[in-house]
Amino acid sequence: MDSISIFTTAIEFEKKIRDLYMTAVSIIDDDRGKAIFTTLANEEQSHIDFLEYSIEVLKSNGKISHEQLKTALPDTDTIQKNIADMKSQIPEHMLGDIKKVLSTALQLEVDTTEYYQQACNAAQGDIRSILGKFVEIEQRHTDIVRYELDYASNNGFWFDLPEKDMEEGW
Repeated sequence: MDSISIFTTAIEFEKKIRDLYMTAVSIIDDDRGKAIFTTLANEEQSHIDFLEYSIEVLKSNGKISHEQLKTALPDTDTIQKNIADMKSQIPEHMLGDIKKVLSTALQLEVDTTEYYQQACNAAQGDIRSILGKFVEIEQRHTDIVRYELDYASNNGFWFDLPEKDMEEGW
């Protein structure tokens, strides 16, 4: 698959998840939840903008760089270091229908990350580095959504880690 086709398909992935996040902003009545989904929707829109710009550059035989691809989200190590603070900021009343949105978002983020990873594995040169950067950014999105879903689900896990030791008893 050529780079333009890869980017065109990527735009469809990005639009789906952006639209879900924009819908979530209108559903959630909690300011923190709105802020998270607004940030994620804006991130996805910036991906769409970058991909559309990149297609135009590629059509004119120009060169694109992953340096132009930015994210406002912290890396996974930073997220894990701040889990306790993040958890304390999630209000209980936010957790109702949010689980449905988060479950859908998680699947879309996983699917998008997998698409970028497969495309990256098949690509070469500058396009490979751009797709690799997308993999990194989409993994951050996946991590953020997963930790929110873990907490909302109250399933005994927080960011894929058990909240309590099974041997100590609950």
